[in-house]
Formats: sequence, structure tokens, C-alpha cells
Amino acid sequence: IMKQGFPTITAPISRTKRSHGKSYPIGIVCAVISVIFAFGGTIILAMAMTSSSSATNDNTNNGAGNNNARSNRALRQPAIVNTPPQKSKDPSHAQGLIIRTHVGDIYIHFTPELAGDGSIKYITDVVQAASAKQNNGMGYTTAETMNGRRITEGFICQRCNFYRAEKQLLLQGVIAEPSIPKNNVLGPCQEENYKSKSKCPEHDPNCGCHGPIMTKGMVGWAGGGGGPDFFINTFAKPVDWWENQHTVWGEIRDEKSMKVVESAYELKAHMSGMRMLDEKIEFSLELF
Repeated sequence: IMKQGFPTITAPISRTKRSHGKSYPIGIVCAVISVIFAFGGTIILAMAMTSSSSATNDNTNNGAGNNNARSNRALRQPAIVNTPPQKSKDPSHAQGLIIRTHVGDIYIHFTPELAGDGSIKYITDVVQAASAKQNNGMGYTTAETMNGRRITEGFICQRCNFYRAEKQLLLQGVIAEPSIPKNNVLGPCQEENYKSKSKCPEHDPNCGCHGPIMTKGMVGWAGGGGGPDFFINTFAKPVDWWENQHTVWGEIRDEKSMKVVESAYELKAHMSGMRMLDEKIEFSLELF
């Protein structure tokens, strides 16, 4: 049967009750079905969006929890200073170390609260030994680097240079004088309730924990030891993957010194397991 130009179908009211032969245009029925599907789709989409929003909130909350956990570790941030410190005439009262290079000076403030006294004493002893050689006519006040550039201030020790530069991460070097014994005193653990992941020897119950999580500007001994190799951290964020293994004996607090450190990344280097400078940066030392 055709009605108003549309074919007709018999639409049941339910599975048990029929419409007794009432007929409706198929176009109307299709329109009704389309509305129902559209309405149902809207509900399903809304439910999906709600579910997604809940999941996002859960993830955000979890992330916030992780960040809060990290912030609870009280990461140390170096204090900023703008005026270069004055040279120290008394090594026993020295507040820091000046590393003088042909590309500029680097001021490192001592952090005995993080390293203990052993590391600071080692550095001041090296400076005094270099100074004594100069005063006895055995040393010199001008250092000539491998590329012919000269340093005109400070005291020269026999092994004082930067040799490794990992871009945007660290500048590594060595501070050593043959007459000064190696430092074996590591820093105290900075984490409360620290538990080592490995078995520690009796003489070092906090093996693997000798300093804080390092932040930009911190200076520590390399390899988890007590020197003489050291490095300056320049990574923008806290270096969690190093954990607490490094003894931190100093920190850079002025922008000018940091720029000198980062300028080493522009020097020529080659890969040999690590990114090694083609020409070492020789430096002299002074205390402030």
C-alpha cells in the first residue's frame, strides 16, 4: 500500500502486543529510528568523554603525587650571587675555589655541609702546595696551555685541567698535585632512612649515598669516589639517575662562571666512549 508517496510497514509495539494492522509510512519510521540512534550516540559519546576525563584526572593526580614525592626530598638550589668574592689570604678560612682558565674564571663556593671537611681540606692543600712551589722558585705564575694560550693569575698545579665536555650535562676535569695524598673521605648521606640497593662494606654503611640529588651548578667528585677527578653539573633539571652517589664539595652561584663552563661545549671534541676535548683546558687555582 502506498500512502503520501511512501511504502508502508507494520511496526510492532512490543514482542507480545501488535498494532492490529496499523501502518506507518516507512520514511517516518526511518526518521524516528535515525533520531533514536543520534540520541543514543550522543549519550555514548558523553559517557566516553566522562570516562576519558576521569582517567586523565587520575593520571594527573598520580603525576602530581610523584612530583610531590620528589619535592619532599628538598632538592638544594644554589644561592645566586652577583659580586665576585675576594681572594682569601688564609686557607683555613677559605670559602671557595677560583679556577682560572684562558676562557674565563669559574668561582666555586665550598659546601662542607654536603661534603664534610675531607674534600675541602684536600683542595686547599693542593692550592697551598702549588703556591709553595711558586714561592720556592719551583713553580710559575704563568701557565701555557696545549694550544699556546696563557693563564696569568693563580697557582699552577701539576695536574689541573678539564678534559671531558658532555654538552648540556657536565664539564669534567682533575685537580691533583703529586705531593698531596688522594682524598678518601666521602660526603655523608643526605637522604633520611636511606637503604642501599647492594650490600655495603662495614667501613661504608651508606655505600651509594654520599650526597644530594645534584642540581645545576653543583660540583662533585667523579665516579662516586673522593677525587681527584671532578665535574661540574650543568643539566637544567635535577639529575635523578645519578641518585646520591656523588660527594658534592661545591657549587657555582653566579651566571658568569656558568657561562664560562658552558663555553667549553663549543670547543672541538671527539668521542672515545665519552666526549673528550681535543685540547685540554689547563687552569690555575686560587682560594677566596
